[in-house]
Amino acid sequence: MLAVGKSMFLLIPSASNARYLYPGKVIQSNSATFSAQFEDPISPQIASDVTALCEVNGKFFQEGAVVLDVVKGLENCFAFARSGEIVSAESRQTYRVSVAANDDVTLVVGRDASCPVLDVSPEGFAAVTAKQLNLGSVVPITLIGDVHTVHGTARIQTVRERRDGKFRYGFLVPRNDLQARKALQQLSAAMQRRQLKRIRGAA
Repeated sequence: MLAVGKSMFLLIPSASNARYLYPGKVIQSNSATFSAQFEDPISPQIASDVTALCEVNGKFFQEGAVVLDVVKGLENCFAFARSGEIVSAESRQTYRVSVAANDDVTLVVGRDASCPVLDVSPEGFAAVTAKQLNLGSVVPITLIGDVHTVHGTARIQTVRERRDGKFRYGFLVPRNDLQARKALQQLSAAMQRRQLKRIRGAA
């Protein structure tokens, strides 16, 4: 995705959750790292999590990254380590199972230990919490179902403030967290089976 010469955008997490994309161009790229030079001055913290976005065949994709260092000798240029899989920046691509109506799954994030989960899929989930989380950041999470539990980390993909002052977040569990991904797939499959049973029972 982030090939040399490609135009890209960088999303730097901020407390305001403003989705400002910094335009730049990839000047170095391999399977583990890439470097990019940006049109405007930016100041991401070294070792912080960021999100790189790029258009491929008319669609936007994104990839998690960690800021490594400033590239010396070039203006507004930084080196990054790839830290997440390449996914669509437009929406989650797999089937989501709604779990909101029956409180089947809850989320523990930070000190908020009973966040309602709205839907789950094999790669991510949506949940509501009063806790403010930065868009693009990576946070430790625990998803608790009555049979399956998911421990790991997740990247904040989307955020929307609700009328009640709480926030609806979309989370992506990284593919390289194999244990968490496997547990999430099991949880999603269990919720699908439960949903089908409810549909049959109501018929």
